[in-house]
Amino acid sequence: MQTAQQTMVSIPFPSVWDIHAAIAGKPIVWGVLNINSITDNRVIGTVNFRGTPIPINGSWDENTKQIRFDSPYATFSGNLAIFDEPQIRIRHLF
Repeated sequence: MQTAQQTMVSIPFPSVWDIHAAIAGKPIVWGVLNINSITDNRVIGTVNFRGTPIPINGSWDENTKQIRFDSPYATFSGNLAIFDEPQIRIRHLF
């Protein structure tokens, strides 16, 4: 019998991330990514662009810190970033 092996990842889950893009040099939020689980670099969660959570399946590359996921409507690929504001004890996930 083969035992399951889990890979340690540096991003927290479950977690909520903003999806950002820039138009004319100004950052905007396009949607919200909910990561429910990461097992063996497989990402499962939802993405929400207009009020309705859409299921996603994807992958996480720990070496490049890049996430890729597919929804029924589109494919997304990008990097995740964490920004801490220690003075107000808030961690931003984007």
